[in-house]
Amino acid sequence: MMNGMAINPAYTGSREVVSLLFTQRWQWVGFDGAPSTTAISGHMPTKSKNVAFGIQFIDDKYGVTNNMSVFGNYAYRFRLGSGRLSLGLKAGVNVKSDNLRKLNLPQNFDTPFDNTEAIYLPNFGFGAYYYNNKFFTGLSIPTLLSYHEESSGNGFKPYSSINSYNFLLTGGVIFRVTDNFKIKPSTLLRYRYFSPAQYDLNCNFILFKDDLLWLGASYRSKEAIVGMFEFQINTQWRLGYSYDYTIGSFAKASSGSHEVTLRYELRYKINAINPRYF
Repeated sequence: MMNGMAINPAYTGSREVVSLLFTQRWQWVGFDGAPSTTAISGHMPTKSKNVAFGIQFIDDKYGVTNNMSVFGNYAYRFRLGSGRLSLGLKAGVNVKSDNLRKLNLPQNFDTPFDNTEAIYLPNFGFGAYYYNNKFFTGLSIPTLLSYHEESSGNGFKPYSSINSYNFLLTGGVIFRVTDNFKIKPSTLLRYRYFSPAQYDLNCNFILFKDDLLWLGASYRSKEAIVGMFEFQINTQWRLGYSYDYTIGSFAKASSGSHEVTLRYELRYKINAINPRYF
């Protein structure tokens, strides 16, 4: 919810300033080999205002597998009605490797494993994003390529099929109850052919002068109930935390998931006419 660029390249530049974000997530705490994710991203509009660039780095660890990715984003934005429509592209590479020496093997298993060589898997994605001061909506396909291992053992072969695409649809709106109290509901819908649709239902309550405190909750279909808060330290720094209470198949094996975010933006005053809620 704080890093729209992670799921839609068209989000690039929509903060209208230089925006840097650090995220650390620990998923399914207490579960052996559980995923942990570190993400660093930055994006900004150019002087032309129509063009924006961004970059994101993600380091994913799960079990003995390490999956790193680096992607560059490009967005072209233009005025449409009361808001701005952005069309975005991203391109980069995933680097996957396995540290097999970390496997817990039986004592009588004396055949050592060598770590696998890094596999470089290029990929691309695109999206569209429309936003104004009151609402936003976006549609994206974050990755266009899938890979399967060749039977000959000579690496991975890319393929592109609509059946393997993840379609992500997002939307949200801001309701101003008073100057010091606003409500922001939003949703994320993920659809893939031959798989059940998944959705998030989210709601934030924005409190106090200059939107100092954000309190929220989220429901992720058949997976988790999430509580979260964000604190606007000053006009440049924002700190966020969320806790996922697992309700899916890992509920008994996990004590939930934790995520911490820290955002820095190159702004020195709040723009009361056009604050950034999305």
